[in-house]
Amino acid sequence: KITMDTMRSLPVFFGITGPSFCLAPDAFNPPSSHFDKNTSEKFKRRIDLNFSFFITNYAAITAGTSFIVILLHPKMVIYCGLLYILWKIHSIIAKESILLVFMNQNIGKYLTIEIRTRALYLMTIWVVVVYCLQPVLTALTLSLLMVLVHAVMRDPKQVENGFVSVGGKMRSYRENDSDDGNDSSGSEVMV
Repeated sequence: KITMDTMRSLPVFFGITGPSFCLAPDAFNPPSSHFDKNTSEKFKRRIDLNFSFFITNYAAITAGTSFIVILLHPKMVIYCGLLYILWKIHSIIAKESILLVFMNQNIGKYLTIEIRTRALYLMTIWVVVVYCLQPVLTALTLSLLMVLVHAVMRDPKQVENGFVSVGGKMRSYRENDSDDGNDSSGSEVMV
């Protein structure tokens, strides 16, 4: 569920440990070091766990990326704003039955509501295809790439203690989802 309560802090999200703000050496690693019959299951399980734990962070990444891409395309913003204004004017004229008078001529009989609506639909389609399609695809592609790389590479064993609900079942991030065979309980002594 996407709420601010499920937003993970940056140190948890990036696997930063200690006061030096460095990435933990094992925070990001592949779920399997070799391909076998269980590799696809390990990838799927890690992606499921990371998506359920970091879903709000992933939504924030998507929103931030989309916002930056929108700022990089001012023509799209201008044309979308103009279309909004034209649709709003059309809506007001149609709702209030305002006559379109130009040089003492009622041009409303030539430019009927149906013609104006069709013209606005055509302009909307043109703006979406010409100015909006490429930025939307760019934002979605960049977001998807960043989220998938993080979901695949972020090692769940490095995440804070706790359980995560996946498909209605509680699953632990401490479950071993890598093939290194290390079943330590976190009480190791480093020399």
